[in-house]
Amino acid sequence: MEDSFEIKLMVGGTYYPLTIRREDEYLYREAARRINDKLNRYRERYPQLSEEKYYVMAAIHISMANVMWERFNDTAPYAEKIAQLDKQLDAVLEEASENGTEQAQ
Repeated sequence: MEDSFEIKLMVGGTYYPLTIRREDEYLYREAARRINDKLNRYRERYPQLSEEKYYVMAAIHISMANVMWERFNDTAPYAEKIAQLDKQLDAVLEEASENGTEQAQ
């Protein structure tokens, strides 16, 4: 990798060595921080659960947030509506042009 280096992220009390691009370091560290925060919240709220279940719950929470952002950023419905409005506008302009041509004669 160009301009890459190895970092060690601690997630859930375990270090994970990763080789990343230097400019992505903040993103990785922030991701690890968020995972750890989520794990700690679940540990506090549900102390009777197994460690594995905390990881699953955190993964579900983070995945749901990603799905919600993907839906929020989905521009396909807007593109379809714009295409529909564009066709309607073209029809109106064409009709106005034809009426203008008839009146000029």
